[in-house]
Amino acid sequence: MAFIERQLHGGHTYYYLAKSIRTKGGKTKKFRILLGRELPSKTQIQKALVRLEKEAAKEHRAGWLSDAMIERLEDLRSAAVVFKKTPDDVLPKDFLVRFTYNTNAIEGNKLTLRQTALVLADRIAPEGARSDDVIEALNSEDAWKFVKSYKGAFNKAFLLKVHYLITKGTSCRIQGAYRDGPIRIMGSEWKPPLHTDVPLMLDRLFRSYSKQRRAMHPVEIASLVHCRIAQIHPFTDGNGRTSRLIMNWILMRNLFPPVVIEVKNKERYYLAIEEADKGRMKIFAQYLSEQLLLQYTAVEPERTK
Repeated sequence: MAFIERQLHGGHTYYYLAKSIRTKGGKTKKFRILLGRELPSKTQIQKALVRLEKEAAKEHRAGWLSDAMIERLEDLRSAAVVFKKTPDDVLPKDFLVRFTYNTNAIEGNKLTLRQTALVLADRIAPEGARSDDVIEALNSEDAWKFVKSYKGAFNKAFLLKVHYLITKGTSCRIQGAYRDGPIRIMGSEWKPPLHTDVPLMLDRLFRSYSKQRRAMHPVEIASLVHCRIAQIHPFTDGNGRTSRLIMNWILMRNLFPPVVIEVKNKERYYLAIEEADKGRMKIFAQYLSEQLLLQYTAVEPERTK
């Protein structure tokens, strides 16, 4: 977190905007921007914060994203800082409908975009729709509201709460708890770990997030957490929806807007996850960055290969 630092030089007081971060090498480095001999206005401080974040971002990353990509991502984040906007302020009005439709459709939910809108806005169950499909749409709204307002730590209680809200009232056999047996991912060669290993692997992920969240760029740590949940596959159902919500929670916690992974991009999304399964996390981080820029900026980013 940035702070105002006061220093005395030659009998005069100078003010700096400063921020200390943990670098890739594990050391702490302080970044400063001179504000002047008098405290500037809040608007000037906010503009200085944008500059400071861009400078810090060059160190504040795992190396999966280029300097050019980070520069563009920081331009996106700066909108929230300069204009005092929360992530909600930059979201289109139909965001929840589009997010719910796409995140559920990726997992096989048969509701159309229009039907999802009817369920969420009017609580109307479309004729002939599966009860699980309707309940999943309503659950998505509950889970979204919870994640959006959650200010606590990334830990077991939070993860299980998100999963419970996503799956409650559906045919998911275990709701809000880890799986109790082996599981396979349809269409993927990745073999999730034994269920007995799940608690320990997630505990390691919680500790890793706590240790690295200030030493990595937010888009990179969001990518890491998403892919690790997908790899561990801790639940009997709802792993993808849970991982996407947690990913967006990390983005919003760092003043980035949330992203919609669209069902039409399902194949590229899965391919990026598979690359992460092979240790090439860079591919997924680049994919997530592209989706953010496509959805919130006017200029289309250069597509990764």
